[in-house]
Amino acid sequence: MRSRVSTLLVPALALGFAVVLGGCPVKPAYPECKVDQDCTDHAQVCVLGFCKQCRTDDQCAAGQVCKDNGCVQKPQCVETKDCPAGQKCAAGQCIAECTEASAEADCGKGRKCNAGRCAAEEECVADADCADGKACVSGRCKAQGMVMNSSLQSKLGECELSAVYFDFDESTLSKQATGALAEMWKCLSSGTPFKRLVISGHTDERGTTEYNLALGNRRAEAVRKYLTGLGAEARKLKAISFGEERPVAMGSDEEAWAKNRRVELTAEK
Repeated sequence: MRSRVSTLLVPALALGFAVVLGGCPVKPAYPECKVDQDCTDHAQVCVLGFCKQCRTDDQCAAGQVCKDNGCVQKPQCVETKDCPAGQKCAAGQCIAECTEASAEADCGKGRKCNAGRCAAEEECVADADCADGKACVSGRCKAQGMVMNSSLQSKLGECELSAVYFDFDESTLSKQATGALAEMWKCLSSGTPFKRLVISGHTDERGTTEYNLALGNRRAEAVRKYLTGLGAEARKLKAISFGEERPVAMGSDEEAWAKNRRVELTAEK
């Protein structure tokens, strides 16, 4: 009888152990995995059978993105236009536009690398950068005694037309600027005839020539649109840009730059 019970009991116990073991699958050895839980000890996730740092950006720390299942620093830029003036985008980072050692490759023939920025040969930092008979004025080599300055104020009848100013790299009119423009237009529209009002935009010396011409144009256009909104005839308003070419203050400091970031109004009779 005992022999019969033993014979029946052994297979039953073996079957029970098999069921128990079958219900607890073995965890794969790291870095292999089947589910994310297999990677939690390493603060990772399961990607195609292996533990990786991430699948999506939200699994990375702030300021990082997920690339090739690894968290990397978020690129500072994608294109050069994403970088400040005078810099270019390389491998996701904003770097100097050029180096002196590779000026021709970075800037093109006939241009030079000036303090990390591409510049035409006539651009300069000091008088020593210029040819004989020329001086470095606001970053440009100019004939001595031939520097042109604009007038910050003009007059038409009883109306005083003064410059309005902008913050660095800005083309949005400040409250002070709109107030001054409103006063000038009130005087001009009260019976002071003029043929055309020339609105000239200016910038400080920082930035490339092309960028500053565009910035000066945006500033002039902001004034033109504001005056149109006050009732000025669009056909009698002309917006132009001189960029950095006509500084009224010489120097490379904030005091000079602030005076050069402006729009001037000149009335033609």
